[in-house]
Amino acid sequence: MPQPMPNEILEGIKSAFETRYPARTVTRNWQDRSAYKNEELKPGILTLVYSGESPLGDVYNTRMNFMVIGRIYCGKDADGIDVEDAELNFLKEWRLFCSSSAAGNISIQKVMTSQQQEKPDGWFICECVAGPYDFGGEIDWLPEGPEEVPAEIHVGLSPDIGNEENYFTLSDLEPEENA
Repeated sequence: MPQPMPNEILEGIKSAFETRYPARTVTRNWQDRSAYKNEELKPGILTLVYSGESPLGDVYNTRMNFMVIGRIYCGKDADGIDVEDAELNFLKEWRLFCSSSAAGNISIQKVMTSQQQEKPDGWFICECVAGPYDFGGEIDWLPEGPEEVPAEIHVGLSPDIGNEENYFTLSDLEPEENA
C-alpha cells in the first residue's frame, strides 16, 4: 500500500479545516495580496504551504514542516486593535484545529503576526510540524506470504549463544508443568 506523500497530507489537513470552519477559505496556492479583492479576504483565507522535512535520512520516521498563512481584511475603518483581534480570533481557530482529533499530529512551532502594521489587513504565519510519517514508499523489504515464514526457529541460551551446535528448535520446548 503506498504511503501518503506531503501533498496528500496537506490536502487532508485542508479538507478537514474546511469542514470544521466552512466560513473560511482554505487553499494550497499562495498568492500575493494583490491577487485578492477585499471582499474575498473578509471571511479569512488560510493557505497551507509545504516547507520541508526532518529528520532527513529517515524516510520511515519523517516529520513534515509546513507554513500556515492566515489573511483577513477588517474593513477600511479598522483600527490596529481591530486587526489584531481578527488575527487572534482566526489564529485561535487554527490552534483549536491543531489540538483536535481532526488534525492528526500537528504542532505549532512559531507564530508571527502583522503586529497591527498593515491595517486594514491582518495576517498571521504559523510554522508547523506534522507527523511522524512513513515517506518510504511501499514496504518492499518485508517478506510476503507464508512461504517466507520459517518452518522452524532455532534459539540458543546463554552460555551457548553463537554456538549453533547447541541451539534447539522452539517447537522442541515443552511447556513446564505447574508453571
